[in-house]
Amino acid sequence: MTDDYDYDTADDFDSETDAKPAPPQQVHEVFNPDHTVGVACDRDGEIVGLHLTDDARENGDTWLSAEILKLARLAHAKSRLGLRREMESNGARSYTIDSFGLPSEAAYQAMEDEAFGLRPA
Repeated sequence: MTDDYDYDTADDFDSETDAKPAPPQQVHEVFNPDHTVGVACDRDGEIVGLHLTDDARENGDTWLSAEILKLARLAHAKSRLGLRREMESNGARSYTIDSFGLPSEAAYQAMEDEAFGLRPA
């Protein structure tokens, strides 16, 4: 009889004292409307990825740097929105969440619309 159970690692794990495994990393991505530039932030709002197409590079350094900064701000805001969602799913009260100044879905969408000129006049 054979089994696939690894007894050595089971003996090493004590559910009361050992930490739970880390949840998968959350990544929040934002791309410009034509998908030539994108920025990704992790749960903490740190930039963890940058997407640039050849078309984006051809637009010049001034345009490209402005686009990257705009998307970095939005990706950071999106990561804060993710934190709001996480706190809500964990049962935090709304006044606690609001005390952190985290954006709501509507506030984030308004930021994105304004950044890309999609806001109605």
